[in-house]
Amino acid sequence: MKIDYKKLVWLFMSCLIVLSLVIASCGTESTGGTVTQEDTGQKVTIGGEEEKEEVKEEAKTDSDIPKSGGTLTRAYGMDINAFDELYGFHAFPVTTIHLTNEELWTGDWSRGPAGTGEVAWNIGGNDVWEFKTGAIAESWDFSEPGKFVWNIREGIHWGYNPNTEASRMVNGREVTADDVVFALTLLRDDERSYLSRQPGLPSAEIYALDKYTVVIEIDPNYGPAALMRFADFASIIPPEPINAYGHMREWDKSVGTGPFILTDYVPGATITMKKNPNYWRTDPVGPGEGNKLPYLERVLYLIIPDASTMEAAFRTGRTDTGAGTWETFPLFMDQTDGVLKYSKSIFDGGFNTHFDMKNPPFNDINTRRAMMMAIDWESLVDGLFGGDAEINTWPVTYNSAYAAMFLSLDEAPPSIQELYTYNPEKARQLLIDAGYPDGFKIKVGCTTTQVDYLSVLKDMYAKIGVDLNIEVLENGVHTSLYQGKKWYGDYQMFWCSMAGLSTALQLTNIWGPGWANATDITDPYIGEKYEELQSALVNVGQNEAMAIHKELMKYVLDKAWA
Repeated sequence: MKIDYKKLVWLFMSCLIVLSLVIASCGTESTGGTVTQEDTGQKVTIGGEEEKEEVKEEAKTDSDIPKSGGTLTRAYGMDINAFDELYGFHAFPVTTIHLTNEELWTGDWSRGPAGTGEVAWNIGGNDVWEFKTGAIAESWDFSEPGKFVWNIREGIHWGYNPNTEASRMVNGREVTADDVVFALTLLRDDERSYLSRQPGLPSAEIYALDKYTVVIEIDPNYGPAALMRFADFASIIPPEPINAYGHMREWDKSVGTGPFILTDYVPGATITMKKNPNYWRTDPVGPGEGNKLPYLERVLYLIIPDASTMEAAFRTGRTDTGAGTWETFPLFMDQTDGVLKYSKSIFDGGFNTHFDMKNPPFNDINTRRAMMMAIDWESLVDGLFGGDAEINTWPVTYNSAYAAMFLSLDEAPPSIQELYTYNPEKARQLLIDAGYPDGFKIKVGCTTTQVDYLSVLKDMYAKIGVDLNIEVLENGVHTSLYQGKKWYGDYQMFWCSMAGLSTALQLTNIWGPGWANATDITDPYIGEKYEELQSALVNVGQNEAMAIHKELMKYVLDKAWA
């Protein structure tokens, strides 16, 4: 079961400059990397005569047009762990590689709020193919199942920093297909790499057809996973630093094609990046359309582990952006008279409470359903979270880009809606039917951040005869237990993380041996639907796969697995 109460709230002070960075740093651009002006005149024929009607564009004011220059300062709560993806995970939030390097493709900024508004671009793991555009690759051909042909964009050069030996080795040369093959092969084969441990990916054949064409071939059953991982989870790096040092783990070994170049790192203190003057992209949409990117001259990360110190840095203007939760957001807005620019989103890879279905009492579906009905969901949302929470957020959260695969409670069958309707009387009866007329005692494992939430549940469970013991674990111990799936038997419930939306169509949270399948679901029906879903991805496309996923949720949610 899960209520997502960690809604991320980004608060922007230097709005125009910050958004300009996001355009560059997210690597989002219209396909082809250039923008052409279209004739906005319309020819209208009236009574046999042709007249030309001019359509005038609304005049752009100086305040609308992005300005170049300035520094964006952000704070991170932990130090960076690596500057490459042999040691550092691509999706890990504390990384610089998204600003210094690029993938084969990326999200199309012109399809977001600054353009058509089709996608919010408010999660890091958005892997919806129709919203992708070229990065290192200019175009592609996926017409043959299991075969991905990538046409590498000509004229992209590696960023050049004369002050580092690694950059001088590469010397700002042009990116070629051989570079892409090297990077993807390294991440496929090196045991330090996250991709090397993904099912099926080590079997992929990766080769260059010519100077600007890369081919990836793999068993079609692994095709969707290969597309996601190799295209969007693999930053392209040059071979020279790896051949010389074996890695790019240290900041001065970093070389990329991204909008910024690493220029300094003080462990535990600061990370400095400066504008890549040879960056190839232009602004794809809006008042700055066609402008050379990035706008910012510099990006500065401050490492501030203490939350109160980080908040103070934002309040005093030492940092340009800040983050808050449902608790801190109203306070921020009140104290600044509501002038801050902000956006809210539901974290797509949060935590949820799982049942141990291998052992009593939760190997019986009646006990799991009883635990769900014992929760007064409305009072929990309004009372503890001030109304700022979503109830149905497992095994996937809602996001506009993935709306087609999300089953809302309003659409759900009555048996699922019943789970989210407070009914302690029926919950007690279900426990009696399961052989627990006097209830039972259980233990839940968590960290300090979940104590308030679980304490409220403890009081609710007591009303149906369930005594919940909350055991707070040190973060490292907690992570080891849930990621290693070592909590079964010792705990009847456990607070576990889930994978984000980018892996949802792989059913990562409800199928397979990975840590994200925290309840260790092995239901054969899920396995059958997994095969059907993968076949749809290979042979039809994501839209059909999302429809299958949405229908499957009627089965999954009814089981009350988490």
